[in-house]
Amino acid sequence: MALEKINLEKWKFAPGEEITCLEKGREVTIPHTWNIEDGTEEYWGIGWYCHSFVPEEAWKGKRVRALFRAVYHDAHIYLNGEEIGCHLNSGYTPFVVELTAGLRFGEENQLVVKADNRFSEQMLPFDTSFDWANDGGIIRPVELLVTGKSFLKNPEVTARPVITLRDERQDKGSAVFGFSGMVDSAGDEEGLFMEWSLYEGCDDAEADAGRKDCGLETSFDTLENAFGREGQRDTQKPVCEGKECIAAGKAQIPGSVLPSVNYWHFDSPCLYTLKMVLKRGAEILDRETVVFGFRELRVQGRELYLNGESVKIPGTEWMPGSDPAFGMAEPKEQLEKMLLILKESNSVLTRFHWQQDDRVFDWCDRHGMLVQEEVPFWGMRPPKAGKRQWEVFKEQINEMVAFHRNHPSIIAWGVGNELDGQCEETIQYIKDAVAYTHRLDPSRPANYVSNSIYKGHSVDGTTDGDVMMINDYIGTWHQGYDQYEEWDAIVKQNPDKPMIPSEFGLCEPAFDGGDKRREAIFMEKMACYRKYPNIAGTIYFCLNDYRTQMGEDGEGKLKKRVHGSAGLCGEPKPSYYTVRKEYSPLDVRLEDGRLTVTCKDHLPRYTVKGYVLKLKGKALAVPDMKPGDIWTVENAEPAEMNEIEVYRPVGDKVL
Repeated sequence: MALEKINLEKWKFAPGEEITCLEKGREVTIPHTWNIEDGTEEYWGIGWYCHSFVPEEAWKGKRVRALFRAVYHDAHIYLNGEEIGCHLNSGYTPFVVELTAGLRFGEENQLVVKADNRFSEQMLPFDTSFDWANDGGIIRPVELLVTGKSFLKNPEVTARPVITLRDERQDKGSAVFGFSGMVDSAGDEEGLFMEWSLYEGCDDAEADAGRKDCGLETSFDTLENAFGREGQRDTQKPVCEGKECIAAGKAQIPGSVLPSVNYWHFDSPCLYTLKMVLKRGAEILDRETVVFGFRELRVQGRELYLNGESVKIPGTEWMPGSDPAFGMAEPKEQLEKMLLILKESNSVLTRFHWQQDDRVFDWCDRHGMLVQEEVPFWGMRPPKAGKRQWEVFKEQINEMVAFHRNHPSIIAWGVGNELDGQCEETIQYIKDAVAYTHRLDPSRPANYVSNSIYKGHSVDGTTDGDVMMINDYIGTWHQGYDQYEEWDAIVKQNPDKPMIPSEFGLCEPAFDGGDKRREAIFMEKMACYRKYPNIAGTIYFCLNDYRTQMGEDGEGKLKKRVHGSAGLCGEPKPSYYTVRKEYSPLDVRLEDGRLTVTCKDHLPRYTVKGYVLKLKGKALAVPDMKPGDIWTVENAEPAEMNEIEVYRPVGDKVL
């Protein structure tokens, strides 16, 4: 958080090979991409940005850094004409550069960024081998961080529930809590210490962010009283607190067992806030705040266990950067709009082909969404994963874990997607990448997503991940295969592994049939997946039609693939409501005045708690229901099913 954090929104921008193009530059607001603007929609080259500022006198004797949330994809940073840092071959991960030594007090300073989005074989994604937009620029926020001469970095919270119930969802209990992080002290650690306090909850305003009208008739605000919801508040009464000395450049809170905490779940996203203050004597040098949750996602045999309960979790992938009004430079409001549409399709699991911003994961933390975040190593180019890809992978996964590891919504890391999973060299890369990721973060699964397993059911890169993730386009991209024969063989060869079909759907215009065929494919695939106990979840592809540099439809910023149950801007198609109905954990039927609610026991499969059923404006609390449980309401007033609504505890509409 730093002592002072300043958002740098206004920059001068110009495209061109040399910095002199800025002389004719214009003001833009960050986040920004030139690839949605007239004249530069298909410009793959260099863009220059300049932010002018006068350092405050209060910054003397302080450290000043710039945090770039993402610059796509190669970035060189200059201060007053001198290069002070660069971030190469990785356009979606955050990085920090220090400005302190180059600041000129009492005069205007110029912070310049050279951004380059030319296709490159040195980076990941590799050259043109990726299926999303190649939007260049400072695509995510930039912040100045002002601290004392020492500051906290790379905070890592330990938040592990102690699960005592067997095969049952546990929402509360004891937990292991601790913290460790490095201290950048510029070589002077004498007298440093850290004061800390742990609070239950987080900022109330953030918890309710993004609940705006998005065409789905969400009525969360009118139901707050029905839920008895108090919000995620920082009560200012700490759960525990302490004071720790800094030794060997490390800040630590010794691990301890907290006797009673609320666990994080996608239906009950309970959060905690750790506030830390770094001091020397009475001088405050830095402040840091970490919001996190206590939750356990465990792989055991062919099952996935969330907080003690064996679950089958339905999901959908959302392709960000697709609204042509914003491209990859999406503001917070646009991100939250699309995330709410995703959640209200009853998807509680998603994956991202490329790294996302903390604003996305903050929303997922507060609203309940399970996420696999992936290194953008996509496609069969190069034919074999080589030394260059391995080095870039390590750089990116290090940054992903360092910046995002405290988000409870992130349940897994992905090491690649649709490589040649039958290639010996690539299989070795996958094994090495999974092992490397486990060393960085032993608390989460590491997975590889395959579309090649049909060529060999037992020898494929996806078998080396913790969860077998398989893109299933049998009937479209994958021709000549029988749906059930393939899954019979995959399960037979890997009987003790959990599996997730991680993509399935209809891609137009490569294949025709429109939304009716998209709906039919979804239903056919779900019927197949429900047959196999190994299948612990699904990720439908995808939520929205999406902008992509390899799209077969449209031109310029509208070059796209028609692959979604919603349009580019999130407008639902009929298939969206089919997904919502099939993914609902509850089946609701009305017959002769009797309302019957069944908790599904196939896919999806998980216990529901705290749900609300609304009948003509009257709210009824749905009892806690385990998979297979049935609840009936006699003499139900509404005569039509469309007069019935069901909501999750956080306010998302289920039906």
